[in-house]
Amino acid sequence: MSERLSAPWLARAFAAASVLGLLVTVAGVAAMAIAAESIGRKTWGAYFAMEQAMAIGTPVAVAFAGLSVLGGFAVVYTTNGPDTAVQRQPSDD
Repeated sequence: MSERLSAPWLARAFAAASVLGLLVTVAGVAAMAIAAESIGRKTWGAYFAMEQAMAIGTPVAVAFAGLSVLGGFAVVYTTNGPDTAVQRQPSDD
């Protein structure tokens, strides 16, 4: 149970969730843009809905991108360094 709540596990979960949120946001906005362009309606209403999706999705995507960068830093920070016992062995020179 303590392994699941360790700092490296939480950092990886945070990074994965933020990247997943970014991907879902970008995919949602892209799906709206594809629908507005290719369904065949090509009306002002469809283009307005696409612009609204972009206006809402852009700040959300930027927030998730920032959280993804922070999550990456957290993963690197909580990663265990190299084994010091291996480094302290004498060389064969």
